[in-house]
Amino acid sequence: MIRRTLSKPLLLLVLVLAAFAMPAAPGMSSAEAVEADTCGLEQVRGVKVTAVVDFDHRGLDYSKVTSVMDIEIPASWKHAADLLLDPRASEYRQALRCLLGKGLEDNPLDFDERRPKPLTVDSDGKKVAVHYEAVVTVLWLGGFQVGPWSLEAGPDVWTVRLEPPKSLRQVPWGNVEVQTGGPRAWSVTPESATGKDGTVLKWQNKKPDKFTVTFRPPAAQQWDAKAVSPEHPWEAVGLDSGSSAAVYVLDGVLLLLAGRKLRQGLARRPADDEKKALGVLRSWALLSTGLGLLVYMGDNVLDFLQSIFLRSHLHDAVFYLFSLLFLGAALCVFGKLPKSLLVIPCSVVVVVAGIWAGSWLAPFAVVAAVSLFCTGAIFSVRRALRMIGGSLPSWLVVSLPITLSGFTVLWTYLVFRSYWDRISWLADTRWSAYTDKLLWHFDIWWWDFPRRVLPALWDTASLALLALVPLGVLHVCRAERKDGSSFTPTASERSFLVIVFALVVPSAGGIYFGVNGYFVSVLLGLLSAWVLLSWGRRRAVLARPVIGNRPLGQVISMADRSGLLRMVRRYRDLQNSLHHPSSGSPGETTADREAIERDIDQMDRFLPEGVRLIDVAFACGPMTTWWENARRCAVIACFVGIPGTGLMYWHDMVAGHAWEATIGYPDGFVKIIRDILGWQVTWVGAAFFMGALWRSLPGRYGPTKAFYVAIVFSIPVCAHRLLGELSGHDVRATIAIISAFAAVVTFTGLVMDAQTFTSERRYWPSRAGLIMYVYQMRFASVGFLVGQLLTLATSIWATSRHGDPGGPNPTP
Repeated sequence: MIRRTLSKPLLLLVLVLAAFAMPAAPGMSSAEAVEADTCGLEQVRGVKVTAVVDFDHRGLDYSKVTSVMDIEIPASWKHAADLLLDPRASEYRQALRCLLGKGLEDNPLDFDERRPKPLTVDSDGKKVAVHYEAVVTVLWLGGFQVGPWSLEAGPDVWTVRLEPPKSLRQVPWGNVEVQTGGPRAWSVTPESATGKDGTVLKWQNKKPDKFTVTFRPPAAQQWDAKAVSPEHPWEAVGLDSGSSAAVYVLDGVLLLLAGRKLRQGLARRPADDEKKALGVLRSWALLSTGLGLLVYMGDNVLDFLQSIFLRSHLHDAVFYLFSLLFLGAALCVFGKLPKSLLVIPCSVVVVVAGIWAGSWLAPFAVVAAVSLFCTGAIFSVRRALRMIGGSLPSWLVVSLPITLSGFTVLWTYLVFRSYWDRISWLADTRWSAYTDKLLWHFDIWWWDFPRRVLPALWDTASLALLALVPLGVLHVCRAERKDGSSFTPTASERSFLVIVFALVVPSAGGIYFGVNGYFVSVLLGLLSAWVLLSWGRRRAVLARPVIGNRPLGQVISMADRSGLLRMVRRYRDLQNSLHHPSSGSPGETTADREAIERDIDQMDRFLPEGVRLIDVAFACGPMTTWWENARRCAVIACFVGIPGTGLMYWHDMVAGHAWEATIGYPDGFVKIIRDILGWQVTWVGAAFFMGALWRSLPGRYGPTKAFYVAIVFSIPVCAHRLLGELSGHDVRATIAIISAFAAVVTFTGLVMDAQTFTSERRYWPSRAGLIMYVYQMRFASVGFLVGQLLTLATSIWATSRHGDPGGPNPTP
């Protein structure tokens, strides 16, 4: 038998190849093996590790997962001194990669987690303590990595598992803890040593080997995550899809209904300008519905088509880009952009489509696309303002789109810098793949830009036009232009105002099981506004019947306004003389008193029972027509509401963790504009409603009328608070919202009352004296105003001190 033997060189070659082919350790990549070999932690005694993961569900729309990890290492470890270096130093990052097992060269980026607090390192010369906190928000179903934990958020159950780094697998961990945030665990591996109610599970002094907990999250947060997960059927009706698209369908239907009511109220063939205005309202209702469906349901249609044909990320990016360009072009057409300038948007479309493929030109392309959209929005706003009798200066029309688009893109670039620093916090800048990955992610960032900013841009533009277009139509079609005896809006105009109030004024609502809660606000706003008007028709001062069973307001509207104010002043002088008689003989005093009483009775003779002459002046308001009252009230609220807007901006965008979400998204700048614009539109819209119906609302004084309008506003807000509490969703600062609204409309009502007696200003040394004169017979109104001031101050203090949990934290 002949036995073949390997030569020594061949045997050596086989052994070397086998060594390279053999994995370094089960489950380890080559990069992880290299990092583990250079760490040297296994040679150090006295390493202590604790890890806690905490789930927070209640009161949030999306579950938040917080990981806290503490590592204590003897100072004798060879990389201990490197942990005290600058976080950008390569040695510092290598030391952390050794400890955490993250940021290795084959997988250098950490996409999921964010770190609200910087990782801290403390050393006393004997040991080094590392404190590491990480947070992730479960915005969708799928896998997440946070600290040493991995989470698999499934459609039914969630599984959290400890995945310790290689360098710490042989070290007994002093404490490992899982807090499920309310739900009891379904399964635990291995069995926990201690716990509480099945929601807090602890292991102590054990080697980290397959610590796994499975539980079912609360239904609210589970369905919220399903609603934004593309692979789940519920996504079709979720916040980013069907339910938000239905908002624009509802708006469009109600605007068409409001236009029809207004047309029927004309009781005659519409004039040319009225027909044109009604056509503008109809065009905007249909256009906003179609564009809203494109923004929120276009991607669903695209996904369906791509499920049949080839799916590509390139197709998604091109679709969103052309959607943004199409919206801009549509708004330019609606805004009646001059024909000589129509060549500009056409050129922008062609140029952007042509240069989009060049990565370094992408920022310039998106500047052009956003400029086109802003140009269309500004021209549309100018068209609506011209219907009301206003306009925008030419320099603003030209400069504003360029400024807004420039700041939007600049904000997006700064967000990318922050995003890249977050995901590459452990990557070594000396690696050959570092620059390639940076450039690749920079390209992807701009490819995704249209998708990220499109909804915010459209929501902002439609918000302004939803308020301006209907008011422009009402200005053209109101009955008082043809009928001077129309002292208050007609029945059809009241219906129109109620619909616009319900669309513009109530808060947007919350998220309930992934569905937009806007419908609750609109329906309750319609119902409560109708109830208020029905009650006002019976209780309003000017609705009381007088001569010939005609409303008091119709009779008063035919009188001279200056004469009415002179009578009111005479009436008040008589009241003062009656309550403060002059000194003299008893007979003279009695005769004077009887004469004064006869004069007062003479003035009150033609007024309904319980109505005084001063009440009539307050009920008429400062202007001669209801439209002028509405405009004056809206202008007052625009300025009075600025502090309220500041309060709500602080609450929505800054307080608590809200600022982290604001600066963490590419559309943060647009959302800031939308938030400020939204609250200003709320104050102005409510004030316009109050001013237009000033003569039909219950209450004798402005603050009292404001009180009833505030109640109407508060009903949807309180309903959302109740639904949020019952479902466990995010609950907005109900007290702050209601207090800010009540304070704004109360101040507005106060100023309206004071301006009613502007002609009396010359008799008083200060405005405060005039206000006291106005309310000299009703100190309760002043007390109510002071109460509103105290409530608003308390809300500001509470909001600034305690903050707000904010919305979902950024996980781009």
